[in-house]
Amino acid sequence: MAKIFMSMSGEGRGHATRIRSIVERIRHKHQVTLFAPGDAYQFLASNYADSNDVRLVEIQGMKFHYVKRRLHLMKTITEGFRYRFLVLNRLVNQLEQEIREHKPDVILTDFEPGLPRAAYRCGLPYLSLTHQHFLLAYDLSILPARLRFSAKMMGLAVRLHYSHQQVTMISSFFKSELRDHWKEHAISVGPMIRPEVRNQETCEENYLLSYLRKNTPQRVVEELSHSPVPVKVYGLGEQPPLGNITFHEIDPVQFVNDMTNCLGVVSAAGNQLLGECMYLGKPVLALPEKMHHEQLINSYFLRHMGCGNFVTLERFTRDDLKMFLEHQQKYRTQIEKTCLGHEGTEQVVAVLEKHAQAPDSSH
Repeated sequence: MAKIFMSMSGEGRGHATRIRSIVERIRHKHQVTLFAPGDAYQFLASNYADSNDVRLVEIQGMKFHYVKRRLHLMKTITEGFRYRFLVLNRLVNQLEQEIREHKPDVILTDFEPGLPRAAYRCGLPYLSLTHQHFLLAYDLSILPARLRFSAKMMGLAVRLHYSHQQVTMISSFFKSELRDHWKEHAISVGPMIRPEVRNQETCEENYLLSYLRKNTPQRVVEELSHSPVPVKVYGLGEQPPLGNITFHEIDPVQFVNDMTNCLGVVSAAGNQLLGECMYLGKPVLALPEKMHHEQLINSYFLRHMGCGNFVTLERFTRDDLKMFLEHQQKYRTQIEKTCLGHEGTEQVVAVLEKHAQAPDSSH
């Protein structure tokens, strides 16, 4: 039985969902400690706060900043610098103490900067599992020039998170060739699918599922309310119905059930949700914010795959939804040909198991 430390970013639920898919595969045979900030901690607490075999520790993480319900890039960057110079060193000290006390056999991080720095201080190797490293390792030639430039700039921030990982695992719903100098050091895996999604049987009932960030402008909600089919909206809290929309509190079990049985998904363009939709065969109309470049890139790949389409959140209209519904079958057929049932959890678990048994990971 190995001791495994894992940390993750706390922005949104995608990182925590990815980590949970691994935990559920290994918790019966390894001691697992999770270090989670923000949304990730809240998501994982419902499963592991009172667990006997998984230890969950809350840490401080970075957050995106919104002004008038729009992502404010400069405030987010400023917060990143504040976190880097005022918070991170205290966190690294805390995590270094955890490592020295518990002596983990394997350390893995999902785009969280504290744990890898603590491991480095202790002279221990660590593994990386992210989506964001695609910015550095993937061939992005299908993107327009402005997004390739944005990817290059964001890639600099990815390097600042950490850069001494022993293995770089990149979990993504889309496929792309690895750049030459990454081929020996990076592993491209599919999306990480949590057990409650993996075990579902799908069907197509007459409604759409929508997951929207809480900063979504009211105009977008009003346009969506004119959908020709019912729409179940998560992420905006429970409120009275509006047109053809019903609003639902976040409930992981019910959300998965609704995703499994819907016609398609209208959603923010996070990698984790897109991966689960592709796994289940659900076409997606992605609504990335125009300043959220990572989600814009995800959206371009979704369109390039032919498994859905996108329009920026700020420009979305009911006509975009109508066109999406008209092309449902075409998108569904393309998913079935390319990525239905595809996932990377077993591949990641195999890497963890290998390093748990390696001589240089024992104490």
